[in-house]
Amino acid sequence: MSLRFISMILGGLVLSNLAFSAPTEPVQTPAVTVYGEIAARFTTTSCALPCQQPRSSDWYFWRANDRVEIRADSSEVGEIWRRDAKGQVSFVYVEPLHRRGIEYSAVDLRMIHHRRSWDELASIVPPAELAQLAPVGETEILGHKAQRYRGKLGARTLEVVWVPDLQLATQVINTGSDRQVTTELKSLLTDQDPIASISDDTLNDFQLVDFADVGDMETNESMAWLKQALAAPGHEHHDH
Repeated sequence: MSLRFISMILGGLVLSNLAFSAPTEPVQTPAVTVYGEIAARFTTTSCALPCQQPRSSDWYFWRANDRVEIRADSSEVGEIWRRDAKGQVSFVYVEPLHRRGIEYSAVDLRMIHHRRSWDELASIVPPAELAQLAPVGETEILGHKAQRYRGKLGARTLEVVWVPDLQLATQVINTGSDRQVTTELKSLLTDQDPIASISDDTLNDFQLVDFADVGDMETNESMAWLKQALAAPGHEHHDH
């Protein structure tokens, strides 16, 4: 699996493009949704139509009320999103195997147009967007009652399986004129699984660089990895 494909998934294919409106600015909602903790494994499959050579990747998702972590199954790259008491969202691009990463402030995210709605980060498809789709039936996912939604917006058709108990989209099928992308929940993780989220204490031991300093630090021989961090948002903004 190529790093480029992982980058597509972590950099926005899952978190943004799968939601039909793909907002790049935070969506202001009158009420704040409280999200419970979830640890899960997802699979995303992308395929040009007609589908003959699908490309799939597993990835992991950890959610707390003010923290979302996403990591490629290889653990090569990942994302950690955090929301503070004022609702400001910050971001850390991480390379867990090498214990290093790049930190982005809310200002950095705005500058590189990488801001995200917290509801979208926490539930993959925000509840507010489900209201624009039509309910088409019910099902059950891993013992939880789920609702199916479907809608056609322009050239795209979006199908969503939503689990109210989890406040989470467990299947998203986004079909355009020439490509289909499907993301679906494969399992909920338990303490018995060998993979776990990166705790804040562990993250403190990572070699972390502020995004604002990346351009200057790339010339440092010991920080040469920064030039190769192609999956990091805003990489094209660096001064090489």
